Amino acid sequence: GGSNLTGESRNNALSTWALHHLVKNSTVSREFRDIPSKMFDAGLALYFGLLILFGWRCLSGWRLFGAWLEYANYCVLLYALLGILNLWGVITFYTLAMKEEGKNVWAVSPNYLKPILLGAPPCALVTFICAFIQTGQHVNEIRRGAAVLKHDRAVQIIALPAVFGCMAMNSLAKMYQCAAKYDVEQGFGVVAVTTQDPLSSSVNGTGDFGELYLAQTETCFHVADLYEAWSLFQFCKMTLEILRSSLKNIGKPARTVENAEKQEVARGLLVAHSALENIAWVSVATFLIVCLAQAGWSVYALYIGEEPVDWTDYKGQMNVFQAAGFVSSAAAIWNVNVVEIQFHEYFEGYGPLLKFLTVKFLLSLAYFQSGAVWVIQALNAALPGVLRNIVKKVPFLADLVLWDDNQFYLIYSAIICYECVIGVLLHWFAWPPDEEWYSVHEEDGESEMEKKPLVPKDKSAERGYCGGYCGLC
Repeated sequence: GGSNLTGESRNNALSTWALHHLVKNSTVSREFRDIPSKMFDAGLALYFGLLILFGWRCLSGWRLFGAWLEYANYCVLLYALLGILNLWGVITFYTLAMKEEGKNVWAVSPNYLKPILLGAPPCALVTFICAFIQTGQHVNEIRRGAAVLKHDRAVQIIALPAVFGCMAMNSLAKMYQCAAKYDVEQGFGVVAVTTQDPLSSSVNGTGDFGELYLAQTETCFHVADLYEAWSLFQFCKMTLEILRSSLKNIGKPARTVENAEKQEVARGLLVAHSALENIAWVSVATFLIVCLAQAGWSVYALYIGEEPVDWTDYKGQMNVFQAAGFVSSAAAIWNVNVVEIQFHEYFEGYGPLLKFLTVKFLLSLAYFQSGAVWVIQALNAALPGVLRNIVKKVPFLADLVLWDDNQFYLIYSAIICYECVIGVLLHWFAWPPDEEWYSVHEEDGESEMEKKPLVPKDKSAERGYCGGYCGLC
């Protein structure tokens, strides 16, 4: 705004700037080897992994030619992939944190940054373990043959925090390397570079290493958004089926003075249910298609398209997808909110409050939180100089308005890891495997045989939760 900065404000600005433009310590040098043009990308691995698992789920489900897939069902394979990617991100992060280059990042960073970043990897692991355990409870029900379709959809929803936490962890490791200007992956023998300054060089014509790190980080979040859209699809499909079943059940009892009005309303809503379902699918399907296209195009542009990558064009293309994703996710959240508000009292035994709350909370991870930061930065840029000086004196906010994309994703990735812990804990209460609605509602596309457990559930202390069927309890 043309006004002078105070000494404290200038130090804040310099600290934030240095977080991305850290000068390489002259005492630290390495020998670099010739290596591939692309670094390991967890987003790429998970994107193709999800496509393969989707095909495997459609082909086999939980049984193949009648045989139960103990270790080869899509759920076990998904968590195996997430476990490997989580370990990769955690090891990469802590390996760099113990090196001089990693410690130099803390020296030029705000005091709050170090504890936030160091606490993020344990959060990612906690999220993974909790989601895995809860999924196992639902898989036990599927193996018993109890409400297979509903439990199958539940496990896909439960996996969302684990997927998002995994991608956030790998994004954090990638941006930490970018801030430190140190390629840990080279030390693992995965990649190497041919210059003394890996983050400002060109490798086989791929362009700036810093741009590549940022693009790979964004790809991780694009893939996480894709799985989020898929889990929302499963949630909406199951919720609307439960709503239809509940409306039918409300109209079954004999008409009395007490229930007459509610029965009339339920019958009217049942007539309009098909229209409601079609309208809801418009926003959900649009969100899913946008996320699929965004993740796919990002992978194509980085690894299949023309080289060298034109980063200006790439960012322009991603901005188009970002805008489309913001609008489609807003429409999806709005429709979910409308269904919850208007039909809350008609869900029998479903416990919609906590389920809808967790869905809306996890949906906000996709576009709204990052969009909120960009809005704050745009508003700050439009403020008069006096007001901007006031903003620069506010702790944390003074740094936030000066972040560039690299600095933003470094902190944003860590914060997402913490939020995923909240999400997975909410899932523990929102999606227990023994709720009554799993067996009550019949109009959900499942056959009668699928609804009846093959083995009676026994919760006694002697036989464990699953009735002793799994052989482990």
